[in-house]
Amino acid sequence: MTGPWSWSVEVDPGRWLVVPQEAPAPWVAAVVAATRETIAAFVTEQTGPEGPDALGSPEITRMCEEAVANLCAFADGVGPGGGVVAAVGLLDRTPVPVLVAVDVAEDGAEPADLLALCGASGGSPVEDPRVEHLDLPDGDGVRVVRLDVGERSGDVWASVALGRRVEHPDAVIDTLLVWRTTDLVLLPAMVELLDELLAAVHVARSDA
Repeated sequence: MTGPWSWSVEVDPGRWLVVPQEAPAPWVAAVVAATRETIAAFVTEQTGPEGPDALGSPEITRMCEEAVANLCAFADGVGPGGGVVAAVGLLDRTPVPVLVAVDVAEDGAEPADLLALCGASGGSPVEDPRVEHLDLPDGDGVRVVRLDVGERSGDVWASVALGRRVEHPDAVIDTLLVWRTTDLVLLPAMVELLDELLAAVHVARSDA
């Protein structure tokens, strides 16, 4: 984001991971190790102490390395005003990425339609998207949950978009969270977690 506004995310590090662009090697190594330990603990819980050594499994290590590499590539590809925050410790999954974007319509500019930003129309939905208007303490909110069929793969994609609009005397500020996956098992949990994440995104004047 440019101009007199900036945004930050204040999250519980045990539940969320803020992914930096061009992440340094020590950061990547630490996240791979933490992810491996989390998944190994879940596997051990399911198989018991007599089960295989999940922490030493090369397959789990390779899966974690690939997942974190993809996470970093996603963050590196996000443009100005955006970033990536990932949910961690969710079942036996590697970090689950969420796109965070903040846009400012300065005084006199027409802000984009919030429903359109959240994907309330278009696409190839399996059923009508579920649109909910949220009463937030600091602005207007919209949640759009939808299931779409991939045009090429035929897979069913779940997506959740959460938008918040805050009107100031000289600007309208939109915060948008977007998560998409074919892992439909995660849908109920991510709907709740995105509410938590939206509350953790703070926008303020840079010169304040």
